[in-house]
Amino acid sequence: MEEIPNITDLAQVIEPHLPEGCTLDSYDSRYLTKPGDNYGSIMLAVQAKIRSSDGGVRELPLIAKLPPLTNDLYWQIFQPERTCITENAVYQYLSPELDKLQLQSGILPAQLFDGFPRYYGSRISLDPRTSKVDRNAVLLQENVTVRGFRPGNRHRPYNLAETVLILNSLAQYHALPIALRLKKPQAYEEYVRPYFKKFDMNSNIDPAEKELMNSEILKDIMSVTSDDRDVIRVKELLDIFDSFQASKDVEDGPFTTLVHGDLWINNMMLKYDEEGTPIKVKIVDFQIAQYGSLVHDIIFLLFSSVDVNVLEENYKNFLTIYYNAFIQTLRTVNVDCSNYSLDLFLEEVQQTAHIQLPHAIFMMKVILADVSTMPENFKDVDFSVLSKNTGIKTIVTKFEAILRLGKKFNIFH
Repeated sequence: MEEIPNITDLAQVIEPHLPEGCTLDSYDSRYLTKPGDNYGSIMLAVQAKIRSSDGGVRELPLIAKLPPLTNDLYWQIFQPERTCITENAVYQYLSPELDKLQLQSGILPAQLFDGFPRYYGSRISLDPRTSKVDRNAVLLQENVTVRGFRPGNRHRPYNLAETVLILNSLAQYHALPIALRLKKPQAYEEYVRPYFKKFDMNSNIDPAEKELMNSEILKDIMSVTSDDRDVIRVKELLDIFDSFQASKDVEDGPFTTLVHGDLWINNMMLKYDEEGTPIKVKIVDFQIAQYGSLVHDIIFLLFSSVDVNVLEENYKNFLTIYYNAFIQTLRTVNVDCSNYSLDLFLEEVQQTAHIQLPHAIFMMKVILADVSTMPENFKDVDFSVLSKNTGIKTIVTKFEAILRLGKKFNIFH
């Protein structure tokens, strides 16, 4: 069994986030995910014992997220120098600023947007003066599974009820930073904008690997269509997605906000009531969050994580549901919505949606990968999984659906 990484001086990270007079007594940790070389980060489940000023000790279940300490390739691809700082900023700056904006607009404390897990501190290094992320970086957040949230199952895409809940939450997550930019530009420029620069995960991937991945995808596409134009278009879309990733920071527009960038079933936790009704969402893993059009998250979510039949029946509904929740959120914080007509929103969808189709196609290779080709945990996935999963029926069927629905909804063009 591989040794669990030790977190040096955990007290210094967590104690500022505990109630007054509380200290960290001790903690135990175990791998939340399979030990070994993790993919984008190492996740530990931490059971902290917190001593209060009256001497009582209580348990506090946490998750500690560390950069990929043991694997230089993943360090190079995931670029913790950027990803850790971005993810920390969501909890450190963005979340408190959004809370303040809502409270100052008169929203009741119990009704604030609560799509983020609670934050218990972070650091990028033991050296407080450095701005460079090193191997002592850590992010602490509540373990939301203790409160009944659970991750999705990649082989069971979201149903109608789950999708409606998530779209409402996503609309709030997108609308509030826009409201912050419009109403408190100074806070926005200082606390938010600098941390969400464009991020290109391909920049450190060997071009030959990239070429191989794309050719494996095109092999599968050829098997589901008799029209060469489809194959040519998917190849174009893969190139468009790559150049989108490598492009410069975007200018402010009505629908530009903090895009999660990786919003699929593994990065959301849902809570259900006794009847099994989905009631709350937590969004996790903000490592590649970046500034851009909110359409990226909507389309990637719908095409990567929602049941095909549900999407086919409800695509237009979903856009309207999202739009209504988005406008409602802007109104609750007193933003003038005259620049936000449904037509303008749908135009933004038409301009941007096609960029996310190749992203969804690519991710299907991971999401629907045959269990026998997968390590026990996602964090161990490497590029070989893509070629091992060429020709697998569930994936090929999903590719066929993405092409068909992309055309049907007029976003494959």
